[in-house]
Amino acid sequence: MSEVIRVGVLGVGSLGRYHAQKYAAHADAELVGVFDPDMERAEAVAAETGCVAFPDAGSLVEGVDAVTIAAPTEVHGDLGVQALGAGVHVLMEKPLAASLDEADDLIAAADASGRILQVGHLKRFHPGVRRLAASGLDRHPPRYLEANRLNTFQPRSLDIDVILDLMVHDLDLILHWVGAPVTEVRAIGIPVVTDKVDMVNARIAFESGAVANVTASRVARKRVREIRMFQPHRYVSLDFVNNAMGVFELDQAGDDGPVPGARGEQLELEPADLLAEEVDAFLRACRGQPGDGVSGYEGRAALELGLQVRAAIDDHFARYGPVAPQELKS
Repeated sequence: MSEVIRVGVLGVGSLGRYHAQKYAAHADAELVGVFDPDMERAEAVAAETGCVAFPDAGSLVEGVDAVTIAAPTEVHGDLGVQALGAGVHVLMEKPLAASLDEADDLIAAADASGRILQVGHLKRFHPGVRRLAASGLDRHPPRYLEANRLNTFQPRSLDIDVILDLMVHDLDLILHWVGAPVTEVRAIGIPVVTDKVDMVNARIAFESGAVANVTASRVARKRVREIRMFQPHRYVSLDFVNNAMGVFELDQAGDDGPVPGARGEQLELEPADLLAEEVDAFLRACRGQPGDGVSGYEGRAALELGLQVRAAIDDHFARYGPVAPQELKS
């Protein structure tokens, strides 16, 4: 590998364009080119970032050391296996793949080639999530979690349902924090404006006794990104929209605080460029340096849990019948 890592981006919609910008600005990367089936869009991003718009994915892969794949989920498997088979490191935007078989193919290709496969679970780089990692969370895993990820409708990522579009971020964090096998998933979800599930609520139980209640919607009236976590000795809330974090520790002497028997504080977290940090972690991994990127195995675990949520919704429909969008308006 050259001293400066030669990189490319496959798929330059809104998210892929941001990846191209981060690589173009990184001192240890050379953005060689971009590819998108929409050649006009590829040329516009290439002009913006000072690289070349390639006519096909294969020719771009041949000239780089690493790629971000930010294409539709349905082609993640094919593009990723092609790149890894050519000896190119891959940062795959979430979800890792459209199916577990495709995820396994990607992991096998990475193992066979000895190349890095990381997944774009961006929230791992959030300053609040980093604070939790440094606080010994692995020694005191949460017993109960609530996650709400709501978004106004956006005409993007409609090739997948809200589970793999939005909820998968929280599923990744919850798996990362709980660190125990899943024992039960119950869920209900409904399509509203697309032919796929747009709103979903899931209850997930773990072998450790932990329980998570997770809600996601891409047809909400306002953006909400919140997680609340209860540990045996602590309550933590994270607000990703307002970049705030609340931490309350159990303390019998803390009767003067807002919560009887607890002391704590509300923190305004420092701003951070999560995508720049994700890209930097990926480039460090490509160099063989330690980093905190999300591995292909972790991406597969989040995908598997997302598919379990979808299966639980299908089971609920089979038992009780689906809720049609028009019923919501009556």
